[in-house]
Amino acid sequence: MNITSHEQDDVMIVTLDGRVDSEGAIDLDLALQTALLEGHYKLILDMANVRYLNSAGLRTLADVLTQSRDHDGDLKLVSLNPKVERVFQIIGFDKFFNIYSDLDSAISAFS
Repeated sequence: MNITSHEQDDVMIVTLDGRVDSEGAIDLDLALQTALLEGHYKLILDMANVRYLNSAGLRTLADVLTQSRDHDGDLKLVSLNPKVERVFQIIGFDKFFNIYSDLDSAISAFS
């Protein structure tokens, strides 16, 4: 999996490209934990190019969501593939995560 990040309007935007399988979940956790350690608590995860997300990836997202909210931030998700979004609905994560169809909407939600 390829993970890139950049900051925009005081928000860290992390873009994923690939599968969040066991190995990808480790890389994702490292990238997001590093962002938190650097004080980035307003996070957006652009998941437009993610076609698969396993339970380890879901656990990472739940952990980071809690940590960011503990510091008055949030982890917002953008552009979920319909299959990935369905997983969020089945397990009820759509009730905890703020999910947006585009990056601009997610960024403005932090204002």
